[in-house]
Amino acid sequence: MAFGILDIQDGAHAPGTVILDEKAANIQSANSTLKHGKGSNSHLVLEPQPSNDPNDPLNWPQWYKELHLWVVVLGTILNGALPGPLLNAGFVEIASELNRPLVDLVKTSGYLLIVTGASGPFVSAISRKWGKRPVYILSSLMAIVAVIVGEVATTYSALLASRVVHGLAVSAYESLTLASVGDLFFIHERGPRVAIIMVMITAIGNGISIIAGPITSRLGWHFNYHILLPFVVVQFIAVVLLVEETAYNRNPRSGLNHDPFLETAPGGSGIKTTTPDKPDSTEMIEFQGSDTLTIPKRKAFLQRLALYNGPYTRDSFPKMVLASIVIVLNIGAAYSIIVTGVIIAWYVAVALISSVIFSVPPYSYTAAGVGYVSTGPLIGGVLGSFFIGATLDPTATWMTRRNKGVYEPEFRLPLVSVGAVFSIAGLCGFGHAIQDQRSVYLISFLWGMLLFGMTILSTAILHYVLDAFSRHSTEIFIMNMVFKNFFYYGVTNYIVQWYAMAGPASLFDALGGITAAMCCLTIPMYIFGKRYRWFWHKNNLLVLLKLITVEREEN
Repeated sequence: MAFGILDIQDGAHAPGTVILDEKAANIQSANSTLKHGKGSNSHLVLEPQPSNDPNDPLNWPQWYKELHLWVVVLGTILNGALPGPLLNAGFVEIASELNRPLVDLVKTSGYLLIVTGASGPFVSAISRKWGKRPVYILSSLMAIVAVIVGEVATTYSALLASRVVHGLAVSAYESLTLASVGDLFFIHERGPRVAIIMVMITAIGNGISIIAGPITSRLGWHFNYHILLPFVVVQFIAVVLLVEETAYNRNPRSGLNHDPFLETAPGGSGIKTTTPDKPDSTEMIEFQGSDTLTIPKRKAFLQRLALYNGPYTRDSFPKMVLASIVIVLNIGAAYSIIVTGVIIAWYVAVALISSVIFSVPPYSYTAAGVGYVSTGPLIGGVLGSFFIGATLDPTATWMTRRNKGVYEPEFRLPLVSVGAVFSIAGLCGFGHAIQDQRSVYLISFLWGMLLFGMTILSTAILHYVLDAFSRHSTEIFIMNMVFKNFFYYGVTNYIVQWYAMAGPASLFDALGGITAAMCCLTIPMYIFGKRYRWFWHKNNLLVLLKLITVEREEN
């Protein structure tokens, strides 16, 4: 038992459990074929193990990986985080200009969310079948179309059309970006990058009102689209030229850090060697084969610009659509999907009703003033990102060293407790501060505390599922996005009425209680997570239902 994590009784291997630190494991490199980190990380076994192919994304130069990721992150900002809250601060003014009830304007965000969610399973299947590059390119193109329609919209119907098209653009960048991190980076490199992406999705989404509010108040809401257009065009060009395909069918033998835990060596060519101090029932396998592989050359730049290089799987498209839905029957996936989806929905709730709260007495702010109140959550989200980025990997590394060098994905979960404390305090404090008509500075601070906590706990949970069920990361993140957006849609339909009927204190106390209950689910997930990973490996429903090929499960 490592830090309270129940081990598998028969000593079998649970996928996701790896020897990450050979120095702490007190073993010499019994397997010279395993690749290690460089410099101060030379004692770390790389996971996943890269192939010898220069086209393998894990082998790309570090600067190129970062460039690739930052172009995608820019898309996450412009096409993922920004469209939903773009008009929030100006809903009251836009409703007056278009002569529509305020609730109709709020629902345009709901329609954007439901389109984003409904397109999710198809995005998953396309990215699995033909790769992520064509999905990113198409999403960026759809964003340009949506912005142009928004620029010229003079009626509610035209604005609604813009929001619906924008919903199609959001889907890929809200779900596939985290999966791309898994394609590009090793386990010990992912923490800060996942944190950055989460702050883009949460804090930037709230902080955009700081800019959009004054623009709406002084220039009109159309100028939000006028200003946004050149940015989305530049991002589209950058995606076409700089974001190549990260999907890669890696040879099973390149994933040797999984094989050491298997009971028998495949094909009789592996020689099983057990370490003197066998940590956590772990074994190392050394392959001594004489067969050689032909290493291909790096593809030319123009070849890498191909729209797609697939197909990457023999699975049929309808089966892959269904697989992304069935994955919710995986308890670990369901835990991450429901907990992060429900909790992050509260920041959407606050953002949606902020215009209602601060546009009426005693605050009576204009769209610009409503936007400025969002300074608190922007700062809170950024600080939360810095905190989790600085502590997530070091915490997991510390626990790995004290577990004799063996890494468990559950080592990501302890920091959920930190995020839970700040999230619950922020929610309850925000509601009571509004109820008591406290200073707007205090309200903004509590809003920031809420985003600080949400960024921490959502990053920790999503990082856990990325490491624990990496083979299904695309389906899991897609369904996370689907659930989140459908749940958001429900929030947009009822949150304003709930606020009006119950009052802010009662509303946000209820949300705080739900958050506490959701976070408590982390305890059994932490304790029994390893056993469940082994159970899923032996009883994978996607394989049993023949929704994916066995070959894919083994890779």
